[in-house]
Amino acid sequence: MQTLRAFEAAARLESYSAAAQELDVTHGAISHRIRELETQLGITLFRRAGRSMIPTREAVTLFAQVRESLGLLQRVIPDVAHATPGRLVVSAHPSFATRWLMPRIGSFLRSMPDLSVEVRSVADLGDFLSHGVDVAIRYGAGTWGNSTGERIAGELLFPVCTPAYRDAHRIHAPGDLRRCRLLRHAWQPWQPWLRAARLRIKEPAGHLTVSDTAMLLEAAAAGEGVALARSLFAADDLARGRLVKLFDVVVEDSFAYYLTWHVGAPLPPAGAAFRDWLREQIAARPRGTGIDAGARRAKRA
Repeated sequence: MQTLRAFEAAARLESYSAAAQELDVTHGAISHRIRELETQLGITLFRRAGRSMIPTREAVTLFAQVRESLGLLQRVIPDVAHATPGRLVVSAHPSFATRWLMPRIGSFLRSMPDLSVEVRSVADLGDFLSHGVDVAIRYGAGTWGNSTGERIAGELLFPVCTPAYRDAHRIHAPGDLRRCRLLRHAWQPWQPWLRAARLRIKEPAGHLTVSDTAMLLEAAAAGEGVALARSLFAADDLARGRLVKLFDVVVEDSFAYYLTWHVGAPLPPAGAAFRDWLREQIAARPRGTGIDAGARRAKRA
């Protein structure tokens, strides 16, 4: 199993050093495991290209089979053996980790002074609980086959822009968006909000489309146009006045934030404490942004 883990990490990362760092072993240990596997199979698995180790054609075929098998084993036998008392490994999407979690994580550390926390920025939607991760924060429908999930919070969607952009384009009512640039998230369509605002505007295409929520808000903060924001992500910028919420019209997103952990395994005590802290932080989102009133209206609707 350790040999297969070493091979999977080396093939995925195309680096013995990166694989060693991920698995917390030495470079020599990874190299030894790979040589051992090559000897057993009678094939060459990697070729050096500069500082990278490029998988051969045979290795690519083997990699797909090994990764599928390791994923199956992880679902059947959760990776609880790597759990360390007094340590919590949290996986989160890069934009959520950078924009929301890191500015707040200090309060959790102060509340759990004997706990060591490692936060891993993981964008891979299918592999976010691998390699010793205890819990993961994910945004979606809550149906991930390799995990158990508990809903933490939903999201409200509404347009935001800078005060300067609002004033320059004389934005007072939803209809004024017809003369504005609507910035687009590749996976977050405008249509649900446009329908709620009773606007017959086609889904924006052109100008700027991004695939990351943090980038979307940065583009709006740079004065590039109007973004359809998530309330949790936009809360800090709204509280500071960097962005402004344009209208009272809000829609509730069909996706939500979930805390997830290995299927078939209990939520570790440190994970339960982290879950409770998450809920407290989300409930204490900044006042004066118009989000709370919007939440009440969306709930009534």
